[in-house]
Amino acid sequence: MNLKDFFYADKHAAGTTMPIPLPSGADSGEWLRVVGPACDVGVKAARDYARAYTAVKEELAPLEAKCAAKNDWTEYNTEMNWRADELNDILASAVVIGWSLDDEFTPAAVAELIVQYKGLSTYVAKHFHESRKSLLEK
Repeated sequence: MNLKDFFYADKHAAGTTMPIPLPSGADSGEWLRVVGPACDVGVKAARDYARAYTAVKEELAPLEAKCAAKNDWTEYNTEMNWRADELNDILASAVVIGWSLDDEFTPAAVAELIVQYKGLSTYVAKHFHESRKSLLEK
């Protein structure tokens, strides 16, 4: 083996392609390039997500206690899901670094895509976390 065989951060920084599904779940034929979690951008995005998630959990602790007392988690689960969607949007904006679309790739364009395609950031977050395994292969 060579030293370069262990340069996982470089592979993660180059990213992997994630098919952009249509709302029906069918493949659109387009893709996003998403950095992996073991490069500087990925590490920062994952840490920011973890910090924000912890803050949301702390903020919602009174609501969690209220729901636990009623044994009805509907309100807590709804609020937590909304907040997780917001965190996924932020994560996706940070880790998407390219695409196959005809439009010019810019951070503002990614942000607009995320606003217009509700749920896309959840796909991106899943791909980001699952890419670790494939990117760590030799």
